[in-house]
Amino acid sequence: MTSKVSVLKAKYFQYSMIRWGMVGITTTLIDYLLFISLYGPISSVFLANLISASVATCINYLTHHRWTFRSEQTHSRSGFRYLINLMFWWLVSTSIIKILLVSGLDPKVAKLVPLLLIVPVNYFVLNHLVFKKKS
Repeated sequence: MTSKVSVLKAKYFQYSMIRWGMVGITTTLIDYLLFISLYGPISSVFLANLISASVATCINYLTHHRWTFRSEQTHSRSGFRYLINLMFWWLVSTSIIKILLVSGLDPKVAKLVPLLLIVPVNYFVLNHLVFKKKS
């Protein structure tokens, strides 16, 4: 019985991780393209990152809630947790981008650098804290 549970858990983990990756790649691409499109004309890291992250995040949240993690949480509960997670990572991301731009790095590269920190951690935060199954 224990081995069947382990197999099912491994299978679920694998499929949710694949879905998470697909959603993440899509929304990262949306975020990146919007940021690059907006940063040139408005020359504000804060505003360009806020707009691009907001659009990508709306798509990301809804897709993760319904499809990736198949959350049983209400939107008020998971949405609040998601927003806290989002605000934290947005502040980290914007700070890193700003530092890199001031250092002279191209905005197209600077926007990608924070992903090296955020991506490895975010699956586990979303799966175990934001969209966790009801106990």
